[in-house]
Amino acid sequence: MKRYGGRRGGIITDWKQVAALAVVAVLAIALVVVLVTRQRAPEPEPEAPVPNPVATITMRDGKRIRLELYPEYAPNTVANFVKLANDGFYDGQEFFRIVSGVFIQGGDPNNNGTGDPGYAIKGEFEANGFKNDLSHVRGTISMARPSGYDTAGSQFFIMQGSYPEYDGRYAAFGRIMDEQSLAALDSIAAEPVDSNYLPLNRQVIMTIRVETFDAEYEPETMARPQPAEQP
Repeated sequence: MKRYGGRRGGIITDWKQVAALAVVAVLAIALVVVLVTRQRAPEPEPEAPVPNPVATITMRDGKRIRLELYPEYAPNTVANFVKLANDGFYDGQEFFRIVSGVFIQGGDPNNNGTGDPGYAIKGEFEANGFKNDLSHVRGTISMARPSGYDTAGSQFFIMQGSYPEYDGRYAAFGRIMDEQSLAALDSIAAEPVDSNYLPLNRQVIMTIRVETFDAEYEPETMARPQPAEQP
């Protein structure tokens, strides 16, 4: 009886030790998990894609043209337009050349086709070795330039018609976003002009501003001695 009782008492003692060790082990594992979790850097959230910049041309008479700009087609051209617009360069200028059914042109501080911002940018189009698949269809905005490929500066034109023959020769970089903006384009393009396509009624741009959604745009520029030439 003593032996039986003693063996039983030994068994109870062993299970108590096992249980205690198990509790200690569980606590140790929990502590390790907490420490590892604290030391592990949090997983970074995936970055949301930045929307394309949106330009708003506000005319003195209240008409507005909204355009989505496409950095994926012409990144430096977009950066240049954004900087000029948001610096107020275009404020008070005019659409000085209107070819009805084809395009309207602006962006010249002289309002006669000879002005520029004092520099040039590289032409982002196929003839200049740059892949740009944005076609010159109705509503497309593109850069005017002299005959040299790397001579665009600030002048731009917006297509009223579709002229794919301009593709590969001029840097298209955006497109009109809505029907109201197309109606404003058509209204400007319907203005009477003289023999040099100068509108008889001044088409004054009050402001051009670009919403960049906090993205930064800084163009690369170069010297440009030549005056601008029409597309």
